[in-house]
Amino acid sequence: MIRLIQENINRQSKAVLLLFMLLKEEFSLLMNKDPHGVTRVEMVIQELMRQIASERMSLRGLVQKVDPAAKRMKEILPALADEQREKIEDLLALMDTREQECAVQATKNQQLAQALLDQSSSMLDFLHREITPKNHNVYSARGRYQNVAPPATLINGRL
Repeated sequence: MIRLIQENINRQSKAVLLLFMLLKEEFSLLMNKDPHGVTRVEMVIQELMRQIASERMSLRGLVQKVDPAAKRMKEILPALADEQREKIEDLLALMDTREQECAVQATKNQQLAQALLDQSSSMLDFLHREITPKNHNVYSARGRYQNVAPPATLINGRL
């Protein structure tokens, strides 16, 4: 059972390493302004996140088989042999470090994507302001010079 737990944690650690590499790839695609590439990588990241979550649920089940009262891996570590405990603690520490690296990279990606969105929105607003006619004497939909309604007057006619 302990071997299955070690294998599960090892798979999760490798998956988190792959996640970090995918996040770096997404960052480079964002820098190159390749939206289709970003979409493809994002779909792979989402599937990998789903698989990591599945592995975590599987690990929780394995932990509960070892100790039905335990909900976390750290709760069964004291009951393990020293060699097994050290191995698992090393794997957990490595996975935690990789998760922190992923979090930093994901934050960078989010900030860059937000900056690109803000830049595009500003450019669209600017272009919209530039093409909007400033003079209201423009052609109508029928292609004729549109008559602008005269300003409202209190008295219209001769006195």
